Amino acid sequence: MKTIDAKGKLCPQPLIMTKKALMSMDENETLQIFLDNESSKFNVTKYLSDNNMEVEVYLDGKIYELLVVKKGGTIEKSTPEDYCEIPIVSDGNYVVCVKTGKMGEGDDDLGKLLIKGFFNTLPDVDKLPTSIIFVNGGIFLTLKNSPVLDALKKLERKGIEILVCGTCLEYYEKMDDIEVGQVSNMLDILERIVNAGKILNP
Repeated sequence: MKTIDAKGKLCPQPLIMTKKALMSMDENETLQIFLDNESSKFNVTKYLSDNNMEVEVYLDGKIYELLVVKKGGTIEKSTPEDYCEIPIVSDGNYVVCVKTGKMGEGDDDLGKLLIKGFFNTLPDVDKLPTSIIFVNGGIFLTLKNSPVLDALKKLERKGIEILVCGTCLEYYEKMDDIEVGQVSNMLDILERIVNAGKILNP
């Protein structure tokens, strides 16, 4: 197992170190990465996930430990510098819970147009949510060809947590089609809702 000590390093250094180590590793070999700040953990984890690596994250005090299993991906062609976006700390104590692929009741086409406008505008508001939760029909907004995929990826790069109901993905047989966010369970979803100051249902 290879080890990278990236504590105290500023972006893109931890990402460059990670790419260099992975390129010299064999398939299914494990890489251990140590980081000491939330921004680096977020950027490196996102970079690895986008390149199809298996990642487990552990926190010991203020030190993050990432265990990465190298899998087939496009790490050689990837550009670490593209992931140096520092997460923005949310000013709003609220979560967005999305239950359908449209906004409001009434005409479906209008509802789809409104939900697209909602998510394309959300990254620019002053107070961002702490989490965005997708359940039932809402999960389709996180899949391939979603009209709001770019907006959701932008929010995720800003540090907004995106949770997608795993049970819902399995029910609709869409587990392999998720393009943004992380597969979650009802316990994590319920904890975010219970601890939220407000819940917004677009």
